[in-house]
Amino acid sequence: MAVRIRMDGQILCAALHPAEPGDTYVPDGLHEQLSSELKVLVTEPMRCKGGRGGHAMHGEWWWRDRIPAEAEVDPFYLGRAS
Repeated sequence: MAVRIRMDGQILCAALHPAEPGDTYVPDGLHEQLSSELKVLVTEPMRCKGGRGGHAMHGEWWWRDRIPAEAEVDPFYLGRAS
C-alpha cells in the first residue's frame, strides 16, 4: 500500500487519492517499513465510529508525532491489540 506525500506535507493513501503535480510517491516496501515495522507513520482503523470515521473515509496517514487531536489511531500502531 503506497502513499503520496503532497507538497503541503499531507500524506495520503495512493489507492484512494489520485496523483497530483508535485506529489512524492512512497512505494509499498518503504511505506511498509515506515508504518508496519517502525510504526512512525500511522492511521486510523479502516473503519471506526470515533476519530475521523476511519481510514476508508479519508485515506490519510500521519507522522507519529503529528497526529491530529481528533484522530483515533489504530491500536496496531500504538503496540496494542485491537
